[in-house]
Amino acid sequence: MRGKRTADEISQMADSFLVHVTANPGQRMEHIAKELGLATPELTLPVRKLLADGKLRVEAQKRATQYYPADGGSGSAKTTRAGKGTGAKVKRGRGRLKKKA
Repeated sequence: MRGKRTADEISQMADSFLVHVTANPGQRMEHIAKELGLATPELTLPVRKLLADGKLRVEAQKRATQYYPADGGSGSAKTTRAGKGTGAKVKRGRGRLKKKA
């Protein structure tokens, strides 16, 4: 088993991912990982960094997340859910909010 990856290795993986997504927008993680010769879990951290830096955006519908280069100039990555319109991905709580009486 490999040890902890260096910042340079993660950066190189992120760069490779972004180059691939720019050339092939709309692909899913499994396909991108296969094309890059990497395991899907190896790309989790590099993809998180790209999203945080606003270089990557996703369109998500359950497990069918598709990756796209971020639209230039916006500075922030946008997450959308297919069929739900556009908007930021929101974490939802377990229960419903109670109305105040």
